[in-house]
Amino acid sequence: MKRYFPRDIEPYWQKVWQEKGINKFKKESKEKKYYNLVELPYPSGDLHMGHWFSFVPADAHARYKRMNGFNVFFPNGFDAFGLPAENAAIKRGVHPKDWTMKNIENMTKQFATMGTMIDWDYTAITCLSGYYRWNQWIFLKMFEKGIAYKGKALSNWCPVDQTVLANEHIEGGKCWRCGSEVIQKEVEQWFLKITDYADRLIWKEDTRGSRSSDDARRASSQSSKISRSLSESLSSSSSNKDVTAFDSPQSETSRLQNQESVISNQKSDIDWPKEVREGQNNWIGKSEGMLIQFPIVRDSVVSRHPRFSDDARSSSPKKLSQTRSLSESLSPDLAEKQSNADAAFDSPQTGLPPFDVNHQSCIEVFTTRPETADGATFLVISPEHEFVASLLNGKWQMANGKLKEIQEYVERAKRKTEMERKEDRSKSGIFTGKYVKNPVTGKDIPVWISDYVLAGYGTGAIMAVPFADERDREFAQKFNLPIVETSFKAKPGGKKTVNYHLRDWSISRQRYWGTPVPIIYCRKCWEKSKIKNQKSKFEYGRDFIEIDGEKYAMVPVPLEDLPVELPYNVDYTPKGKPPLATDEEWLNVKCPKCGGKAKRDAETLDTFFDSAWYYYRYVSPQYKKAPFEEKEVRELMPVDVYFGGAEHTLGHTLYARFFTKFFKDLGLVSFDEFAAKRVQHGVILGPDGNRMSKSKGNVVNPDEVVKEYGTDTVRLYLCFMMPYEATAPWSTTAIAGVYRFLKRVWEIQSKIKNQKSKIKSDLSGEDLLQMHKTIKKVGDDLENFHFNTAVAALMTWLNYLSAKKFVCQEEYETLLKLLAPFAPHITEELWHSTELAARQSRFSDDARQAQSQPSKQTRSLSESLSSKSESKDVTAFDSPKSELPPSDISRSSRANNLTIQQLNNFKSIHLQPWPKFDPKYLVEEEVSIVVQVNGKVRDAIRVQSSEFKVQSNVEEIAKSSEKANKYLEGKKIIKVIYVEGKILNFVTN
Repeated sequence: MKRYFPRDIEPYWQKVWQEKGINKFKKESKEKKYYNLVELPYPSGDLHMGHWFSFVPADAHARYKRMNGFNVFFPNGFDAFGLPAENAAIKRGVHPKDWTMKNIENMTKQFATMGTMIDWDYTAITCLSGYYRWNQWIFLKMFEKGIAYKGKALSNWCPVDQTVLANEHIEGGKCWRCGSEVIQKEVEQWFLKITDYADRLIWKEDTRGSRSSDDARRASSQSSKISRSLSESLSSSSSNKDVTAFDSPQSETSRLQNQESVISNQKSDIDWPKEVREGQNNWIGKSEGMLIQFPIVRDSVVSRHPRFSDDARSSSPKKLSQTRSLSESLSPDLAEKQSNADAAFDSPQTGLPPFDVNHQSCIEVFTTRPETADGATFLVISPEHEFVASLLNGKWQMANGKLKEIQEYVERAKRKTEMERKEDRSKSGIFTGKYVKNPVTGKDIPVWISDYVLAGYGTGAIMAVPFADERDREFAQKFNLPIVETSFKAKPGGKKTVNYHLRDWSISRQRYWGTPVPIIYCRKCWEKSKIKNQKSKFEYGRDFIEIDGEKYAMVPVPLEDLPVELPYNVDYTPKGKPPLATDEEWLNVKCPKCGGKAKRDAETLDTFFDSAWYYYRYVSPQYKKAPFEEKEVRELMPVDVYFGGAEHTLGHTLYARFFTKFFKDLGLVSFDEFAAKRVQHGVILGPDGNRMSKSKGNVVNPDEVVKEYGTDTVRLYLCFMMPYEATAPWSTTAIAGVYRFLKRVWEIQSKIKNQKSKIKSDLSGEDLLQMHKTIKKVGDDLENFHFNTAVAALMTWLNYLSAKKFVCQEEYETLLKLLAPFAPHITEELWHSTELAARQSRFSDDARQAQSQPSKQTRSLSESLSSKSESKDVTAFDSPKSELPPSDISRSSRANNLTIQQLNNFKSIHLQPWPKFDPKYLVEEEVSIVVQVNGKVRDAIRVQSSEFKVQSNVEEIAKSSEKANKYLEGKKIIKVIYVEGKILNFVTN
């Protein structure tokens, strides 16, 4: 028996699998289909260990499902657009497309080394026009339905990359790619009205775990106590930091009811992690409340109340609580404002209600606690609020010094990201010098500006009730503002409405490497529309747009003209405007509607748009009539299990759910959720316990580890090292131990007894117990994604088998089948090795002859090594760190003597049925019982299963133990404590 050579057997079997097509999805098969999906990778150039950790356990699960009779669909592709390719191209002087496609070629080869069962006949590369054509198709359908529009919004802006950044792309206030400091900038961009789908995106209550009713009762009880004391009031609001960052306090009842309206959708078999469902629900942030108008006091100037200027901290907080008469009458009929939901669409710039300083005006706030309005002692507005702009524009009487202070504060706020503003507990702020009237108490209360209030939530203004809200109280204490007890019974006038933390999704990027936006701007069409439809109300961002002071009609590219190709020869270096705008030949085009001169939109779509629907394209990647073939989607989707990173909870997976609901509205799909189950993986750290980083020198290169230990060792270690969802450092010592485990699996074949038959009489009751217990454990764990404990069970069983003098063929074949999903190469090799030995081989006449003369002709598969490797010192096989034999399959005796063509009757272990356990063998014939004397362990005895339930029998067996008896001799047993089947403790005098 030759020793274990990973580098010889692994390339060979990868070639066999490819030639035989055993990993191909059988489209016409009648077996039940199973869609196994891992998030598509970005083509960075090399597969890193994170890729391996994402794909290997998922591959083990796919292999297990196939052995259980499923027709497994396991595709993969590349998320190929985006800034990294563009930045790399700028740095290296290589075109983004060339750089990307070269990386894809390299990574595809590396995936083959990983030994996965990915079927590359079903793939999608998002930077190819055959894919992004359908990005454009989807975009135009959204534009047609009013979901896509163009508007302005304050955005995270990277001054180096010259592009808008999502919150999740900012790390410590800096761009995640280039590291430059992010600023806030108002940018015109494309949006998708994901807010229209907010309610449908909220995970509904989980009927499988009825916690919500109990929590609601507890919440109701807690809420009734709020008014009893200040501390109880504060505790009710501080528990929901996200909400209090945007508005006045939300009741604990409302908070819990919103939070616990979490989980599945209409289908009971939808199973997503609780942290994902709750995270998305909190991000959507549905709040039911009221819009209340606070009229502005017209003559309120800084000089009128000096205690709210620079000396505010020394003023008496009680004085402000006294009622002051209004200096002028108020308009009896305040104009009714639109709800925030409508205003968000009518005013895409900020989503705030209109503000008109020329009439009796008010500041409108959204609150989930209108009953506390009598405790509102000041208003706080965001730095972006339109009232702030009106102050800075000189529309109100203001002291010059105050204007300068406000301007400086607003500029400082712009340098903070939204996340920093939400998390900052220091509470900065500045008094505007203006007052509004509390509509419940009639008191004049001051208006402050603070960056802890965000423009994107509600109206960008909150009524501060410091008695009942911790953040408001902190602000009041810092600036010496009054805290007034609320009755919790106030009934202000207002309009009931619903608000969401979720904002419309910004999808356009001012960069080159992405999907071109399929919109054309035509001046001539705009003029015709104005003349023809004089009474029509044109909507900015939907009907027309303004470019360099001139208005243009927005004309969709006809569907038959798709794709709008991304030009190759473009200066893609950042110049402060979209690179496509510099390509005049591409930019200038004939209007498809009127034939006149027009211009293309020069922006590209965010890569999250690409990845929001790629799993549909996998199903029919060559389909040319629509983004996907509906019949194929009906048969394969929803995805059965979707593996991916926890970092995509608030981005990718939310967007993917949104796209699915939009597709359902178009009638393309019939389901609500694109994936039945979501499984999130953890992170592999460097050996030093830090995130892997080239700058830290702690990156583990999978290619190097494969050279040293082999693919199967790396695969098995990744499944064993920790729970799939956990985070842990790479351990060189531990992976060496996994290599030794596989080496023992290889060597135990020498113990096989009765190779030509499977005789159960050769197996004892304990043998059958250990085997069937392992079958059940490994199967259950693979079904439930507990990969590490499944491997641990195999290790335990191998220890048992290794202690035996002989191993039956049935035991060994079962071990190989259970190990096959984790270590596919060595198990395939050993499967055919033992098949040849036990069944005289079915491959060919040459192989049969080789079986009788193994020393002269064809060897068993486990002994087929290259002639060069035969001369190596045997110590080379014992140490995984030593030089391994070459893996050039063309020079190996295996390829010369047992070619792929000879494998006419090849039957892979991976196409064998999964072993079935028999419950009758799971009953242990004997149990191990620990014997203690006065609480100290003295022995462990084996007791027949028919005996251990009778305590007196166990006591007699224990007393006969030499080890235990010497501690009992000469002593009186005053008490016996017996934990059935586990512990027997003699208590002596």
